[in-house]
Amino acid sequence: MNIIEKRKGQLKGLGIGLLVISALALIAGVIMLCLNEGKAGMIIFGVILAVLGLVGCVAGVVLIWISNAVVATHGSIAEGNLGKGTVNMHKCENCGAEVEEGVKICAKCEENLKP
Repeated sequence: MNIIEKRKGQLKGLGIGLLVISALALIAGVIMLCLNEGKAGMIIFGVILAVLGLVGCVAGVVLIWISNAVVATHGSIAEGNLGKGTVNMHKCENCGAEVEEGVKICAKCEENLKP
């Protein structure tokens, strides 16, 4: 598993956790507003819980959406490049392009490569 995939999983887990906790806070706030019996403290606390719960739910959904949208597109950590990149690559002495180990001719400048 590359670092991007690992971070995506962590971000998604954080988003789900935030969504669950915020949904519970939102429900608790609404219940407090319904059962306040005219007490100002319960009304204020219920509104605060409901607002924080709503904001947390939106943030959780955004984190989950971002975790699904993030994709490694280039470099040695990209999904299609696992095991490739600078670790197993050499540079062409003529043009500086990266070439895989064992290749005898550079694909970019067609220069013969030294073993």
